[in-house]
Amino acid sequence: MVERDRAVCIDTHALIWYLSKPKRLGRAAARLLRLADAGKRAILIPAVSLVELTLLREAGRLVVGPAQIEALVGLQPAFRVVPLDLAQAKEFALLQGIGDPFDRMIVACARTRDASLITADGAIHDSALVQTVWD
Repeated sequence: MVERDRAVCIDTHALIWYLSKPKRLGRAAARLLRLADAGKRAILIPAVSLVELTLLREAGRLVVGPAQIEALVGLQPAFRVVPLDLAQAKEFALLQGIGDPFDRMIVACARTRDASLITADGAIHDSALVQTVWD
């Protein structure tokens, strides 16, 4: 279980579902996001997720884009974008077991912030490189 006062990172797909299809969220993930909605939990959005959203939109796969994330951050102070920094880049270099570069950067963000990660991604969960939250 995640401690009540710790921030939690969110994976791109979980962010998409939170904004567009909240019923797809796992129980534990939905509970943490409700706490964030109530201002009781900080949710960290890795900046790289905005890049991933842009690429997915350009591929015609999504309706959620960076503008929706900007609106969320503006309306909901519990959500904040975490810029890519040197610590994350160094951590990224250590995570060679994660094949997808976006997943690798998102895990690096969570690890450098000592945060759990809201994700349904089985490969990330199975890697045991970061504590995951979903069901």
